[in-house]
Amino acid sequence: MQQWSMHLNRDQYDLLKAGSKTVEIRLRSQDVDQVQPTDIIHFIPTPAKPSQSDEETLAVVTDINDFDTFEEGLRHFPPAAVGSPAGTSVREMVNAMYTIYSPADEAKHGVVFFTLDVVKPE
Repeated sequence: MQQWSMHLNRDQYDLLKAGSKTVEIRLRSQDVDQVQPTDIIHFIPTPAKPSQSDEETLAVVTDINDFDTFEEGLRHFPPAAVGSPAGTSVREMVNAMYTIYSPADEAKHGVVFFTLDVVKPE
């Protein structure tokens, strides 16, 4: 088991922390390709709240799915699981991903969908 750190936009971080977002999407990269099931990811919100600059949420990776495109992956998961409102279309979710990642980067690298189980603080 390894541990990783990943930054996550504040709105998505809050959904993950609450337990409604259970899938994190990333472009494939050398580091991302090393993540394995049972690894722990330390998610750090961005922007951080000044009063909580050390805030993080831990999640265990329970499954990993590789896809060539966001569209392929987003067809496999309900919108809420990936941090979108219920009823959001695949096209709308793909367009939202393109505000973070470019279609050229998607085509070059492919994408990874991590299924997560948030570790609740004791």
